[in-house]
Amino acid sequence: MAAQHSSAVEDPVAAAFAAWSCELRWHALDASVQRAACDELLDFVGDLIAGRAAVGLPAWLDILLEEGARKAVTVAGGHVAAPWTAAMANGYFGHVLELDDTHDIAVLHAGASAIPAALAAAEYRGGIDGPTLLEAIVVGIEMNCRLGVATDMSLVEGGWIYSALLGHFGATLAAAHVLGLTQAQIRHALGIAYCFTCGNHQSSREGAPTKHLQPGIAAGNGVKAALMAQNGLKGVSAPFVGEDGFARTYLHGRFDAARAIRDLGREFETAQLSIKPYPSCRLTHPAISAALELRAKLGARLTQVEQVKISMGRQAHDVVGRAVPFRLQPTRWLDAQFSVFWTVAVAMCHGAVTPKHLLDEVPPGSEVQAWIARLQAESMEGAARDVGACVLEAIGPFGTVRVEASEAKGHPDNPLTAAELLQKFAANVGLAGIDSTRAAVLAGELLALGSSTDVSCVSSALARPQARSPIKEH
Repeated sequence: MAAQHSSAVEDPVAAAFAAWSCELRWHALDASVQRAACDELLDFVGDLIAGRAAVGLPAWLDILLEEGARKAVTVAGGHVAAPWTAAMANGYFGHVLELDDTHDIAVLHAGASAIPAALAAAEYRGGIDGPTLLEAIVVGIEMNCRLGVATDMSLVEGGWIYSALLGHFGATLAAAHVLGLTQAQIRHALGIAYCFTCGNHQSSREGAPTKHLQPGIAAGNGVKAALMAQNGLKGVSAPFVGEDGFARTYLHGRFDAARAIRDLGREFETAQLSIKPYPSCRLTHPAISAALELRAKLGARLTQVEQVKISMGRQAHDVVGRAVPFRLQPTRWLDAQFSVFWTVAVAMCHGAVTPKHLLDEVPPGSEVQAWIARLQAESMEGAARDVGACVLEAIGPFGTVRVEASEAKGHPDNPLTAAELLQKFAANVGLAGIDSTRAAVLAGELLALGSSTDVSCVSSALARPQARSPIKEH
């Protein structure tokens, strides 16, 4: 039987992003957006180098790096691979410590797919200057975030991980921008990306390490889609609004196409990214911020605490706050990263939550486990999708001490300072043996890319050899 073809549908989302990507110029962007893009690249490169040091080179990834390519590009740790495989590997490394950005309304990691795709495409093409690379990062992140805020379905309802599912499109646009695709080619690339699109929440529910790989898969598939379109493959013309397009098939119609492109190029979701101070799911961060404040407020009364009640939003409670065994006694990093019990206990015990605690407190030591036993988490009414307020109440012979965190640290309304961002970067690259002096030089190079004709500082940093073994098995 011959296939039945529906008439081509004009896709306003694909058309708008393709046109905007071709028109965008770095010098025309507002200074706040430029700064956000530079900070984002700095932060992700640090996360990427730290993630590679932390997990080493797993055998399942090592086998993929053997894939040949006519022009290989750099993977963190000094390896090379085909550009799509390099993007996948770097996306995994950049996300594995859960230190990379979030957009708190879209509830996704925006850079984990877009940045490694842009970096791989830039090295593959060669001769790319800093402004072009940063433009690509902006268009990719902006597409990821705008698709997210236009989606009216929580990750719990849909079962999707939006960092990966939506990240395919942002990664594709970022790679296409670097490769210099035309508007028509970009639209084909987005249509091809729709055929690759994947990403599910089951990995998070089970604590499987594939959760951290999924944005990398999106990054690799984005590079593939852009290169295939550049070399003649035609994609579907209506990936978002077609009869069986993304909006209906994946989101059951709960997608506002007009919202996705409203004020595109004038209002920037990129400037609304949260840079994460803690190596855990962003849904734990309001509770961590509240716990650190509570600890300081209690002072000497800390040892008298008998119970701490954690009240959090519905989605946060479902994802990180249910009292299931692997969250109460985490034995793997991902279990701890997605446990409000572990993260709050570490904060109360140590006064900080850092990558070092993933190394030292998984499984939890006796003091952290004792704090976990005092914690109780419950759901409270609030927005279904965003990272909302969290209330902690410490109960003891002193009575009740209450703290509320309305915005977690790292949110644009409560941002990391420039000094805190640099401290995080230095601590991250320090895991890979890069000393503070070299870290400061590298940070300066990354932050100055907007006026640089050369982006080789990024690949040079990634090319630095690292041990094949992880810092600690996890």
